[in-house]
Amino acid sequence: MSWWDSYRAVYRAELKASAFELADHGWPVLPGNYWQADRWLGADGAEAPGLAPIEGDGQARATREPEEVDAWWSERPYSVLLATGSAVDAIEVSALVGRRVCAMLRETDLVVPVAATPTGRWWFAVRAGEALRPELASRTDVLLHGRGDWVAAPPSEGPQGVVHWRVPPTACGWQLPNPCDLQVTLLDVLGQRSVLAPVDTGLGSVGTGLRS
Repeated sequence: MSWWDSYRAVYRAELKASAFELADHGWPVLPGNYWQADRWLGADGAEAPGLAPIEGDGQARATREPEEVDAWWSERPYSVLLATGSAVDAIEVSALVGRRVCAMLRETDLVVPVAATPTGRWWFAVRAGEALRPELASRTDVLLHGRGDWVAAPPSEGPQGVVHWRVPPTACGWQLPNPCDLQVTLLDVLGQRSVLAPVDTGLGSVGTGLRS
């Protein structure tokens, strides 16, 4: 086995371990196209146009079952996609805003899982089902990944690099925070906080993950 084949085998094992860990804690996952040899590859190694679930009905195939995870990641280093909208949602912002949010969260002792993508975007994992407040929903630089969507989870790779945890879920014992608390912090960082009225729970918008 060449050093490259050995590296890819180790990397595939890391992807599988990540998928197992997410699924084991109730976060549904599905396999995505993977970056290799300067191109995106999909099911059975066929060339693909970009990062997306390997099957068109990928969201319907999202799973927490270890047997399915094992089967998907046994042969190829598929990207680990976290399916949002059922157990977990993800609020995506720029890296600059993400750093400021993390600094403010540390001051309030609120621990939120955070992943950084190599495209300069960060996503924060929260409990599913809460719509973005109007002040946030009107912004093009704040995205809510809710039902029917997904985000690339660590250690998925793209042409610019690898997705990695800034704050791993283990830091909060896999207990997802109230999305309202994160949204209030985000409003403070963006200088848009006013008198916050209750917001009806909704599905939120569908954004993008690591899709370059």
